[in-house]
Amino acid sequence: MGLYRLLATMVCAFGLLWAAPLAAQPLPLKSLTCTAGAESASAAFDIPRGQLRCSGKRFSHRDRFVRTFVEVPSRLLPGSKGLVWQTEASDFSSMLVRFTYADGTQRLIDVDRQMAARNWFAGNRFSVPIPDEAARLVAVDTVVERPYSAATTAKARILTQARSAEAHYLRSLAYVLVIGLLILPLIYDLLFYRILRQPFVLWHLGMVGAMTCYTLLQSGLIFELLPDLELGLRWRATALAFVLALSSAVMVVRGLIEDRLLSHGINAALIVAAMIPILVKIVALIGGEALRITVNAWLMASLVPSALMVAVAVALALSRGSRGARWAALGLSVLMAVGLLRLLVALGLVEFGFALEDGVFVAMVVLAIFTSLGVGDRFLALRDDRDQARTQAIRLGQMANTDGLTGLANRRAFDMVARLKSGQGLLLADIDRFKAVNDEHGHQVGDAVLCHVAAILRDALNEQSGARVYRLGGEEFAIVADTVDGQELMQLAEKLRLTLIRVDGAESPVDLPAVTVSIGAVMGQGQLMHQAFADADAALYRAKDGGRDCSVLYNAGTAKRHGGRLYDTMDPA
Repeated sequence: MGLYRLLATMVCAFGLLWAAPLAAQPLPLKSLTCTAGAESASAAFDIPRGQLRCSGKRFSHRDRFVRTFVEVPSRLLPGSKGLVWQTEASDFSSMLVRFTYADGTQRLIDVDRQMAARNWFAGNRFSVPIPDEAARLVAVDTVVERPYSAATTAKARILTQARSAEAHYLRSLAYVLVIGLLILPLIYDLLFYRILRQPFVLWHLGMVGAMTCYTLLQSGLIFELLPDLELGLRWRATALAFVLALSSAVMVVRGLIEDRLLSHGINAALIVAAMIPILVKIVALIGGEALRITVNAWLMASLVPSALMVAVAVALALSRGSRGARWAALGLSVLMAVGLLRLLVALGLVEFGFALEDGVFVAMVVLAIFTSLGVGDRFLALRDDRDQARTQAIRLGQMANTDGLTGLANRRAFDMVARLKSGQGLLLADIDRFKAVNDEHGHQVGDAVLCHVAAILRDALNEQSGARVYRLGGEEFAIVADTVDGQELMQLAEKLRLTLIRVDGAESPVDLPAVTVSIGAVMGQGQLMHQAFADADAALYRAKDGGRDCSVLYNAGTAKRHGGRLYDTMDPA
């Protein structure tokens, strides 16, 4: 349900974006505009009308000063009073706008760069109020010094101040909604990256962050935060944010597609394709006058390799059943369509309305949302893979540290215990005369006896604090358990020895030969385990020499008896 609500919000936001320009009913001047170039503003204004170019690629002048002239038909004028003239807010050095009225009156307005920033209109435009005169407006003359985009001279229009204010409000509201929709994936990425530190999550964070910056800059909302932002800086930052967003999108697509589905060549080509627009933008920033008018067309053209490589990668991944490629394809569908139209417009191959700029925001939000869903899906897949790998590693570790016959911890696990700590005791238990059991009854019965003894030891130690049983090999077992002193350790040893005798006695439900164990014990004093093992082993041999079926503690003291069985102490000296 959350996704449907999000999509509904998108529809409302973009409904406002598309409805606003319709409500404004502007008069586009591009088809009515004639142009010329000159080396000074006065020379540009003095160019006879007959020498102006009124068709073809007339907006691509590389002259320092570019003049545009529009004769305004009365039947197309939105009204006679309260009008504004608007154009694209790309960078320029200076601008003069001259309004001519039917009675011959002329009004000249000097548009400085900060005036363009102060009079911003929602979207990449700014407004110049048209002075009210008794006579109607018949012509608009502009001279722009060093325009950095042909759109500055090509995208002029006239509309009423009332409808401009209405469109400005609606469009500003729509852009705020767009930014809100983009902030959600930003939070989403930050939360995901705390759990899954994968590069594609960072690329997605960078992509959505660049999209948010682009929206702030392109919409003009940045002037609400930074009212004194320089016009040229805003124009360059907008283009840079756009390039970074699309280059990051290429890397996001690469990250969403499962590694095994793309060859190293395709992956390398995607990285190169993502870098090309950034390199072109760097060249554009330092290219200066030589690339002033053509920079936008070059920038759009640099996106072609990225689009082609992404299309190839997504198509290949889809053919191989990639889940991530499905989300990428859904997210890129609108962007590809809008990008193709923008490229065609930049190359002058097609004409398209003002709403094309809004299509970029639609495409960005669609891309951000669907790739966010792809990030989530990829996250779940990687988490499942990671959990399976961990489970497998645990299983392998358990198998490596588990005795295959008895299910107890094995010698490898025992060797991982570095020291016998104070408050711990070590018991070494050895089945008495086990070779005779194998010789008389066979190895199959011998294995059954080992399993039987292992089960008795494990069950007898269930309630013993910190106890763990190891099979060291053959008929030898080790027990590490928490004990207060040697007396308690010997009581535990006797408990195990006597439990085995009782279970193997007359009440035994197991049809196996009865066996006994000899036990050597040592108390922990923080000594290395190999030293503790050597001491316990010496005590075990003393138990064997003392007649078997007894327990011996390695410690200073004198001989004692316990339960009718002899056990003694052993002086380490």
